[in-house]
Amino acid sequence: MVANRCCVALERLPRVFHVADLPLRLGWEPRFALQELYRWNRLGFVCSLGGQSGVYANLIVSKYPDWEMGLRVVMPSAVISGLEVLRRAGWITQIPYLITVTVNAAQRVRQVDRFEVSVQGPEWFDDMAAGTRSGEGVALPSLLPAWALADMVRQEGWCDCGVGPDDIYWDLVTMSDQRDWAAACAALGLGKLPMNPG
Repeated sequence: MVANRCCVALERLPRVFHVADLPLRLGWEPRFALQELYRWNRLGFVCSLGGQSGVYANLIVSKYPDWEMGLRVVMPSAVISGLEVLRRAGWITQIPYLITVTVNAAQRVRQVDRFEVSVQGPEWFDDMAAGTRSGEGVALPSLLPAWALADMVRQEGWCDCGVGPDDIYWDLVTMSDQRDWAAACAALGLGKLPMNPG
């Protein structure tokens, strides 16, 4: 009986929702909404993005949470950066334990369990603007692969950033990627650093 009542309410909510959506969408008092959320979590009907985000995946509507959509709710400045960008481009096979996102220090920042959050000042976003592509649909924006690599090399150096020249499938790097690398190096003050130092 409790499960049926929970399912009916959850079917009226989107795949990913914020705790503040409950009183607005369901017309509940905030205290009752928090009690129901606690019950849903205990029954395994919802899953939290973690930290103090207040974002939950609705596992009744979708068994596969779209955490990028959830992160966008609480940190709209988030941009996918780091190794995940290289993995999605097919340049590396390593799968990072957590996807790195960079968020603007001048905006709301929350620690969450499902992403590694890197905080940068507004100048980082200005420097990286030419190398950022917008996300499709509700997906987060992402750095272009060459820009992500240049940013990692600038911040930590080859190998210390989690990837070395031998880890990259250079045959998948296109002429366009090489032009992006040159633009990234110029924008980030790296000069004419070769893309493949090997």
